[in-house]
Amino acid sequence: MKLGIDHAILDGDIIAYRAAFWADQEGAEWLDRRLIDDVKRWTPPGITNITIAISCSRKDNIRKDYLPSYKEHREGRPSPDCLSDAIAFLRDNYKTTSEPRLEADDLMGIAKSGFKAVCVTIDKDLQQVPGYSWKPRLNLDDAETEIEYTSVSDADFWFHRQWITGDSTDNIGGIWKLGPKKAEKLLNSTHPKNHTALVLSLYETRSDKDGKPYTLEDAVAMGRCVRILRDGENTPWHPYE
Repeated sequence: MKLGIDHAILDGDIIAYRAAFWADQEGAEWLDRRLIDDVKRWTPPGITNITIAISCSRKDNIRKDYLPSYKEHREGRPSPDCLSDAIAFLRDNYKTTSEPRLEADDLMGIAKSGFKAVCVTIDKDLQQVPGYSWKPRLNLDDAETEIEYTSVSDADFWFHRQWITGDSTDNIGGIWKLGPKKAEKLLNSTHPKNHTALVLSLYETRSDKDGKPYTLEDAVAMGRCVRILRDGENTPWHPYE
C-alpha cells in the first residue's frame, strides 16, 4: 500500500511494559537488547522515521478528572521492576513524545487521524480513530500483517460502541447490561448521524447495577473517558462539538 506517509508512531507504553515484564523473568541485563529488538519489530516495513508515544503519569491523567475511578482497579497492582528503566531507555535512545495529562493513545490518535503517521499498537481502542494503523508481530514467527485503513464512519461506529459498553480494562462501566452485540444491533438500526443522540438517550433512560439512574453528566464522563483524541479536538471532549 502506497501511503505517502514515511512516519510511524509506536505505542511506547506497551513496548516498555512487555520488555520490562520479560526482563524481570529473564534478567535485567537483557532489557536494552530486548527493547532494541522490539522497536525494530514494531516498525512497519518501508517506514524509516519513528516516534514513540509515552503516557503521562497515572495520577496526572486527565481522565481522572472526568471519572475518579478511571483505572482505579490497577492502582494496587505492582508494575514490573524494570519498567522505569525501560521507559528511560526509550527516552534516551529514540525520538519520543509525551504531553502533560494525556495518554499515549491520545498522542497516537492525534497523529493517526491527522494522517501524520501510521499508528502501531495492539490496543483495540485505536480502532475508534480514522487513519492508518499497523499491528506489529509480537513473536518472530508471527505472520507479517498489512497496514490497514480505518474510515471515519468505521471509527465513529467503534467509538459509539465503546461509549455504550464501556471498557472494563480501564474501569469504565458503560451502560449496565448492554454488551457489544446489543450495542452493535442498536447502532446498526440507527442512522450514523443519530448515533450520538442514541447513546445519550440510552444513558438517560437506564440505570446502573445499583439501580441508580444515569445522568447526562454520567454519559458525558463515560464518553470523555473512552474517547481517544483526534487531530484538532479539544479537551475536554463534548458530544456536540
